[in-house]
Amino acid sequence: REVPGLQVGQNSIGIIGKGGIKVYINDRETKLSGDELIDYLRSYDASQILKVEVITTPPSKYDAAGNAGIINIRLKSRPKDYVGGTASASYSAGEKDNYGYGGVSLNLSKGRVSSFLNGGTTQGNYETCEKNYRYFPQNTWNSRADYTNYMNSFYLQGGVDVSLERDWTVGMQAIYNHSAPKPGNALSWTEVYDASTAVLDSLLYSNSDKDTSSDRLNLNFHTDKVWDDKGKKMTWDVDYLRDNRDENMGFLSKTLLPDGTEIPGTNFDYNYLQHRKVDVVSSALDFILPFEKYKITAGAKVSFTNTRNGINYDTSDPTLVQDDYFRYKEQIYALYADYSREYSERFSMQLGLRMEHTRTTGISEAKDTEDKHDYTRLFPTVYLLYSPTDGHALNFSFSNRISRPSQNMVNPFPFYQNKYTYACGREDLKPSYTYNVELGYTLKNNFNVSAYYSYSDDVFFQVVDLDAETNVTSFLWENFMQTHAFGLNNSYTFRTKWLQAYAQHGVSYRRTTSSAATTSPEEKGWAYDASLRNTFFFNEKKTLLATLSGSYSSRQYQGIYLMSPTYSISAGMLYRLLDNKLSLSLNVNNLFVSHSKLETMSNGLKIIADNQFAFTSFHIGVSYTFGGDIRSKGQRNSNEDIQRRL
Repeated sequence: REVPGLQVGQNSIGIIGKGGIKVYINDRETKLSGDELIDYLRSYDASQILKVEVITTPPSKYDAAGNAGIINIRLKSRPKDYVGGTASASYSAGEKDNYGYGGVSLNLSKGRVSSFLNGGTTQGNYETCEKNYRYFPQNTWNSRADYTNYMNSFYLQGGVDVSLERDWTVGMQAIYNHSAPKPGNALSWTEVYDASTAVLDSLLYSNSDKDTSSDRLNLNFHTDKVWDDKGKKMTWDVDYLRDNRDENMGFLSKTLLPDGTEIPGTNFDYNYLQHRKVDVVSSALDFILPFEKYKITAGAKVSFTNTRNGINYDTSDPTLVQDDYFRYKEQIYALYADYSREYSERFSMQLGLRMEHTRTTGISEAKDTEDKHDYTRLFPTVYLLYSPTDGHALNFSFSNRISRPSQNMVNPFPFYQNKYTYACGREDLKPSYTYNVELGYTLKNNFNVSAYYSYSDDVFFQVVDLDAETNVTSFLWENFMQTHAFGLNNSYTFRTKWLQAYAQHGVSYRRTTSSAATTSPEEKGWAYDASLRNTFFFNEKKTLLATLSGSYSSRQYQGIYLMSPTYSISAGMLYRLLDNKLSLSLNVNNLFVSHSKLETMSNGLKIIADNQFAFTSFHIGVSYTFGGDIRSKGQRNSNEDIQRRL
């Protein structure tokens, strides 16, 4: 949590100023996100981590996709001839939370073979609440939906590495995730008021149940070969990903008079069944070539994605689309090269260039459409580092990134939330591009300050369209925004014998212009974000400690939405014993918390969303690390006692 530039929450992890992250373990991407990523990271105890690298400007070696930073977690080397692991368990209970986690990680190293096995499960439920207010010319709609979400998931990860020679290693890894919670339930009702008199006109009531299940398998084969003592190295990775997801949802709604009498002919019900299957095959070949005064890193990567998405509706409204089968294929071919050189002990430089050629095909059977894209793009990166004196460092970086739409965003088939709300994609959605420039200063690895500027073009986002005649609200994906942003970030770590405090804050300005007719042509404004985490030590060995942390975000724009200020305060205690092998923790998450409100305009009409996802909860946890050296046993013979007497 004290890593500069890193934002860590109860169930989230991110990088300041980035729209998302990619998490790597020992330079290999996890290919996980959301709850799957959080469960996976929980399996690693802090004692297993050597360091955490936050890469805000990824070199050309990494994919150019997304304006996301990279978090590379480097684990400590496993001792030779060792067997051990960590077992952990936790439980959260609170106003809306009631779930538990349990997991174990095992490591075995013997001779030239090193292997590991991790597993864990999450069970329980949590509740969320969504409110929104839609202001039509004739009436106002005040809606509330309460969701009960269940968790029933487990994951299993294993891997083995074999040293064929002193400088040649081959290995493989496998990760399997399974989730099959019992059906979740959502109750929602909407109060419709007359806009002129503010008198209740009618009520819309709905009830829905959703049953989902998903399976994900990720296989990896890799080999590392070092050519000589100078460090020339080749790495080759081959990955296969299979992701299956089934979703079955039933929905029933009706309209009532203020006295509760049902209005005849207003019932709306549907059931839909969705099945999605994704296959991804990728391979990357990298070379590291160090020379006397410089180093070159070069390589190539290919990836093939095939997505099949089938959906079927059984609805009481025959005018709605009944079914669709959507196929989406993506092929990416990439070449890259990085050149790095240390001109002196004070100055170093790294230049990189990545070329990516992309082909996509989207086919919708219901609309009988086929949309293709074929484009090539260059992505340069520049990184400069200058240390005028010991303890002082200046850095400059420039990068160009691409954000490609996901298959859900280009799927033109509508997904109905109810009779008056639906969302759909756009088959001709294009990628967006972002340019980033950053200048930073670091003082003795304790004080960091950076200034940045970014420009994004053809940004895709969901346009909210309120139809005043039909009262229908639609969410449609379109390329319609340009964004300029600049800001200043600062972090500082303060240490004494009994206290370690880590503070980070930033001020930014964002200007977004829109070409969509239904939105405001321009949104702009300043924003301020801050967080503080204090760790108090109660003994010299630092085995008993307490934490107090808080965060604040001011009113700010997120795309076309204006977000209200938010804050959160959490506290906890940790006790380590048995030579730090056993850890006991108690945390109060969101002791004080506020909920974010989002506001936007559509066709001159106002929409306000008040979503409540964070509630006060108590969290207890325990972890135990075990293991030791594998001692070779001496030779044993059944006639050993006779031999001693000879």
